[in-house]
Amino acid sequence: MEDHPIKQRLAELEARAPAKRRKQQPFVKVPLKEAARAAAASGCQQMMVWLYILHRSWKLQKASFAVPSGSLRSFGISKEVKRRALRNLEAAGLIIVERHTCKNPIVTLVGSVYG
Repeated sequence: MEDHPIKQRLAELEARAPAKRRKQQPFVKVPLKEAARAAAASGCQQMMVWLYILHRSWKLQKASFAVPSGSLRSFGISKEVKRRALRNLEAAGLIIVERHTCKNPIVTLVGSVYG
């Protein structure tokens, strides 16, 4: 006695191994201009430096890159805020900073997928 084709197909589908999904961490996608406005309004400009570093790493697909003051200035971040933020992020173990006299610092993201 033959099985009905629909029942046979359902049995095949149920027997098939479930698709394995890779666990992803939650993330947020936000325009940098909006993040800069929020950073200024909340007094968290150093956080804007961290967001800029993450964005630049993603954009360049690199773990190490220069962090120019001019780019941050367009988001309302001064050289002093950048300097303090890089120092604090480095102390927290999130980045490694190579400092050179009269040049932009080179930042390396620790644990980056691009490294």
